[in-house]
Amino acid sequence: QVVAPNLDLLIKDLEANKGALRYQVIADYLLKLSITSTYIWLLGFYGFFHCFMNLTAELLRFGDRVFYQDWWNAREVSAYWRLWNMPVHYWLVRHLYFPSVRVGFSKTGATFVVFFFSAILHEVLISVPCHNLQIWSFLAMMGQLPLIFITKMIDKRMPNSSVGNFIFWISFCFIGQPMAMLLYTIDYWEHNQEMVEVIEEKTPKLLATIASIFGASSKL
Repeated sequence: QVVAPNLDLLIKDLEANKGALRYQVIADYLLKLSITSTYIWLLGFYGFFHCFMNLTAELLRFGDRVFYQDWWNAREVSAYWRLWNMPVHYWLVRHLYFPSVRVGFSKTGATFVVFFFSAILHEVLISVPCHNLQIWSFLAMMGQLPLIFITKMIDKRMPNSSVGNFIFWISFCFIGQPMAMLLYTIDYWEHNQEMVEVIEEKTPKLLATIASIFGASSKL
């Protein structure tokens, strides 16, 4: 009742303005989508990590039930990425981070390798279902690195403060999720517009070719 109607309005605005949008319009859509997208993400997180994974662990008698920790209290962005998806975090540490350190990378370099790999996977998971390869998810993941540096510096200078947690939630709720919705919707519309233009350009030529094959007039 919120996301789909607002994205429909976004498409209408794009069509009315021929793909041009003012910053005020984009900010308006970000605010409209921010709370709803956060609720959707939280419900998806609870449904998968808390309900589905614990149910699966119970059925399979899997002893380790630590699928996540209190990421919502993270005072720095790196803590969020360590805590919100523990199985993937452990896999990345074991198969990417430690091997990178062993071959000579510094801790910062190994962290870059992990985020670079994760950024590629995030982009694939979004672009493939949308049938539109872009770089927004990749850039969003790589953009976490400066946020990690900033929030770590804040946490060192102001221990136990909530500033880093505030930055995390602002970047997560009001920039990350709704901005992704807007960017991929705009790219999807532009891709469809290009397809329509190609079809409109090629169709007369195709019809003329078919007409000439059957001996009809090319003027239809």
